[in-house]
Amino acid sequence: MKNIVTAFLFVFSIHCFSQDTITTAKVKDYIDKEVCVVGKVVSFKLAAEGKNTNYINIDKPYPESVFTVVIGNSYLEKLNIKIEDLKDKTIYIKGKITTYKNDPKQIPQIYNPISIAVKKE
Repeated sequence: MKNIVTAFLFVFSIHCFSQDTITTAKVKDYIDKEVCVVGKVVSFKLAAEGKNTNYINIDKPYPESVFTVVIGNSYLEKLNIKIEDLKDKTIYIKGKITTYKNDPKQIPQIYNPISIAVKKE
């Protein structure tokens, strides 16, 4: 199983580099586009009891957030990720950049990303 996960992350990393890989400083220029964002996990908020939504803040903590990954519990299970293990790590997040209620004044986010991978140091 570990070999399968390693192979998946390797393939994901290659795929991420073959398309647009951007930093959080550029996410506002990619609204409604599927990209790979790279940045450091600086804070997170886990879903409260009985709730489904988790938040991962990249490069700056809430309330100064510049980019947020919004992810449901079922997606975390599908991606086999524990948010707590991502703290202080640089990650790649693949998905479509959006804003809350399509309001350009809101913080850019990826909702339920296609994939998340930790950058090898």
